[in-house]
Amino acid sequence: MIDIHSHVLFEIDDGAENLKTSLQLCLDSYRNGCDDLVLTPHFFEYDNISDFVEERNEKIEILRNALSEKNIPLRVHPGAELFLSDDIFEAENLDKLTINGSRYMLCEMPLIPFDTRFITRWFDNLFDRGYIPILAHPERYYEVHNDYQILEDLIDRGVLFQVNLDSLIGLNGLQPQILSIDLVEQGFAQFIASDAHDTEYRHTRLIEKLNELPDEITEEMVEQCLIVNPQKVLNNEKIEIKITDDF
Repeated sequence: MIDIHSHVLFEIDDGAENLKTSLQLCLDSYRNGCDDLVLTPHFFEYDNISDFVEERNEKIEILRNALSEKNIPLRVHPGAELFLSDDIFEAENLDKLTINGSRYMLCEMPLIPFDTRFITRWFDNLFDRGYIPILAHPERYYEVHNDYQILEDLIDRGVLFQVNLDSLIGLNGLQPQILSIDLVEQGFAQFIASDAHDTEYRHTRLIEKLNELPDEITEEMVEQCLIVNPQKVLNNEKIEIKITDDF
């Protein structure tokens, strides 16, 4: 399996607090069937991309060396979780924030109420630059639950969706669970990921949570969202969107 959304990289955001925690998260990930883990620390400062990338890459190198020393054969890949705002219009080159140097870019929106008028402009800007945006955990946004038209507008533009495994098993509440199941079941979500932050609750032990999936989520869906599509992202290959029903 391939986990495309994690906050496993140490001392860079609200995820792993130190290298020891990063290593434990990586070990748990590998023991739970993952061969590849994308490191996607939160990114906010569009006027300071170079410093963020330098710090991220230095910490990835430290983590890779530590994994090698501990004989943990998990492959880790660079990425970021871009917080979308109007600042994106002034930002220059975003290439180093993509997943593994591909065209694919993991993005997030505010989880609290916000002005939604510019959402489509944010994503249009990314498409115009040649990127393929993946919206992280669409099921968790307050504004989406108020207006599903937001998701329909993004779907029409070709935005890809990544739902959290925690949401699918109900750990984020009933509404997020219902929406995340619908998105995966109907083909609107192309990815399932851990969004891991810690070793206790938001962890990387995917198999533990996969065993709790509702019956609507089939093995074929899991394979598509945790193996097939994530591999295409790492390889920078085109992902075919297969919609099975109307949203």
